[in-house]
Amino acid sequence: GSLSGSTSEASDLLAGADERADVRGTRSGTAVSFYKYYDGDAAYGHAVAYEGILSTDGQQVDGHWSIDDYSGGFVMTRSLQAVQAGEEEAEARMDAIIN
Repeated sequence: GSLSGSTSEASDLLAGADERADVRGTRSGTAVSFYKYYDGDAAYGHAVAYEGILSTDGQQVDGHWSIDDYSGGFVMTRSLQAVQAGEEEAEARMDAIIN
């Protein structure tokens, strides 16, 4: 049920800079909630809260984000290529363990 990762995106405040963030949260059934913690290296550090619902096929999360008095909607989609790459990586790890 836990999820984690990292992101890198172009800064809205500093031209040519990237904003990096760590992502930590949970999934319970179709409910997904996580925080994106920006490290502040490029412009400023802060955390954004995300709440969403996972689609029945597991390929998309639709939801709402919020930070202080600001909020909006979001959609995350999983690319089929990323899923296939993850499956191939897991198979390779299993092969290494078995051999």
